Amino acid sequence: MVKKLRILTLGLVISLATASSALALPVSGISTTEFNEGADKAAAFYNPLVVNNVSLTLPQASVDTLNNNPATSVYQTASVTITTADGTVTTLSNIGVRIKGQATRTNLYGKAPLKLKFDAFVPGQKFMGLTRMTLNSMVQDPSYIHEATAYRLYRAMGIIAPRTTYSWVTLNGADFGLYMNIESVDSQMLKRWLNPKHLYSSNCYGADLTYYQSGCYDTNYGDSDRTDLNAAIAVSVLDGKDWWDAVNQVADMNAVINLMGTDIYTSNWDGYTDVVQNNYYIVFDTTGKLRIIPWGQDGAFPNDMSAQLDWLGQGPAFRNWGNGQRSVMLRKCVAYDPCQRLLVKAEAAAKAKAEQLDLIGFKNKIANVINNAYITHETRSYSDVNSARWWQNWLDTFFPMRTLALTNFLQGRAPDAPDLSLNGAATVGSTLTAVASTWDFTSQLSYKWLRSGLPISGQTSASYTLTAQDAGKLVSVSVTATKGNLPPATTTSQAVLVAGYVAPTAYLTGDAMVGGTLVAKPSNDTNLTISYKWFRSGRAISGATSDTYVPTVSDYMKVISVTATIDQVGYARVVSSSNDVVIAAGNLPTPTIQIAGSAVMANSLSVNAQSITGARISYQWLRDSVPIQGATRSSYLLTANDTKKSINVRATYTKTGYNPTVVFGTALTVTEGTLTKSPVPNVSGTAKVGKSLSAVPGSWDSGVLLKYQWYRDGVVIANATSKTYKLTSLDVGTNITVAVTGSKPGYLAITRTSQSYPVIQ
Repeated sequence: MVKKLRILTLGLVISLATASSALALPVSGISTTEFNEGADKAAAFYNPLVVNNVSLTLPQASVDTLNNNPATSVYQTASVTITTADGTVTTLSNIGVRIKGQATRTNLYGKAPLKLKFDAFVPGQKFMGLTRMTLNSMVQDPSYIHEATAYRLYRAMGIIAPRTTYSWVTLNGADFGLYMNIESVDSQMLKRWLNPKHLYSSNCYGADLTYYQSGCYDTNYGDSDRTDLNAAIAVSVLDGKDWWDAVNQVADMNAVINLMGTDIYTSNWDGYTDVVQNNYYIVFDTTGKLRIIPWGQDGAFPNDMSAQLDWLGQGPAFRNWGNGQRSVMLRKCVAYDPCQRLLVKAEAAAKAKAEQLDLIGFKNKIANVINNAYITHETRSYSDVNSARWWQNWLDTFFPMRTLALTNFLQGRAPDAPDLSLNGAATVGSTLTAVASTWDFTSQLSYKWLRSGLPISGQTSASYTLTAQDAGKLVSVSVTATKGNLPPATTTSQAVLVAGYVAPTAYLTGDAMVGGTLVAKPSNDTNLTISYKWFRSGRAISGATSDTYVPTVSDYMKVISVTATIDQVGYARVVSSSNDVVIAAGNLPTPTIQIAGSAVMANSLSVNAQSITGARISYQWLRDSVPIQGATRSSYLLTANDTKKSINVRATYTKTGYNPTVVFGTALTVTEGTLTKSPVPNVSGTAKVGKSLSAVPGSWDSGVLLKYQWYRDGVVIANATSKTYKLTSLDVGTNITVAVTGSKPGYLAITRTSQSYPVIQ
């Protein structure tokens, strides 16, 4: 045996020394925070749809120690490089590594499950706030997803359970394959759930809270005082109500029952609840109460029919394990009816939670990430990708199968009495509502309303409106859960004494303004007849007798009130007056206005304004948003001051009893006008040196300013800007022309040029 071990060790050394990262698989996953849980730094790391890289480097001494003694609990020196899905690379040196597990514990070469301790040799060294990391090899979970799926359900059931992600692990350059990176159960993890005092781990099969198995617990957190553990063990000798009263002093039984119910629903035969009593922690909080933490869920969702756990822990033990006894907590709970009912309720809750979480869809999402990209590259696992798919798809059968089994179990079990509360005011005219529920999805609920303990004819719905017959009587409701021929279970609410009808005082709601709507309260209903009368300054308003009133101009600044007269059979007439409201000015509707006309100099613009009956309209024209003095008519003649400016009009609507309404048109930019008369000039005089030529401009529009410029062969003659021009020797043999430019404020300037005149000596 020693010789064989040496050969295996030598083979491993050679393998680790010569292996190359042939796959070097990159980090993977999808961009999602859908399954992130918690607010700590590691919340983003523990995402089951992400695969990160964990690259370990071990010196030869560490390899030899772990290979020669896989059972050692002493951490060996190593370093690690972790690459997360976002590409962040973290390297930690001088960390601790050891092999973990019981049945899965093996030497390194057999794809060993590993524990990493970042602060083993460097105090305070952490990764994303974590001091530990647990790498499950999943050699007993051929689906690669059962543990992640199970833990998600346990956490959703309020059970302390680790979060998970995936890591592709390499060791000294060799690919070790896909691991489940599971949140280590330590003080950091526990403090997200409670204030821990002690944490104990089960260190042997059959570990249970009994005197016989009390040695099966190691202290993982807290001091060596095991008083709390011993107190929990002492309870195991009690039975029935004595046990129930005592166990609630030492355990959070709601959490424990939820764990057992989830263990049974998932058929987790390798956890605390069933005969193996293995793979779990016990944590005590500072109040001295324990909770059980599941650990190692590769036994969940078995396909062996003999491993489908009985809902009350009955039947033969799976594989005839040990003495066949279920955990002491389960045995005591099943034997005491109040606890048994809570256990069955927890099993139904686990079924409902699995459906709510869509665990089948959840495992499919994980499979889409890991199957082709990672499992196909596995070389050390017993499971290939086809086997993994089969085990993954087994859950498609498992969940409906367990639901059917639970349904069949519940259908043979008498229903529990439903939970019931009564809502509503116990006053004639009010409605009472029965709020009833049952966790037993195989039960049906029916209702019966009672007056003085006797059924009220025809009242079998979930709500009931109190009538005059109920005044002074006790009214209650009975809700019955039924299931086939089994004995029904009924819950009757506490009876309420119904008060006679108390008419509410009249009051007003709505808009207290001209044109608004006032509403008189209370309103008519099937039990009441109400008439209304409206008043203005204390005087009745003719014809105003409905439950609404629209104030008019006559009501402006006046006080309005209403009187409500209430009649109900069997009760005296009640008359009350509302609060007074003063009517404020109303709001006119918003009209539209348009500016008509062409925004060109000297043109006239006018307003097309929508009218409001009875309203007066005043206008103000605006230039660049500034009022134009005197421009207050519905039309406006554009002037030179308006050119290249924005012209708009403001219309103000006023009406007695209403707030003024101001609207604006659409602003127009005014362009310059075009001169009407701009003739081509002529030239008079003799075109000879020493003689003068005169420009004859012709007849232009009135008010036009004329300017002159003389040209020689088309070139400007300097300083020749008068109406006349005296020819010089420079002009001999050239052609002389004159240009006349006419300009007028608000109009485009126009230049006209004469014909040319040749100059002689």
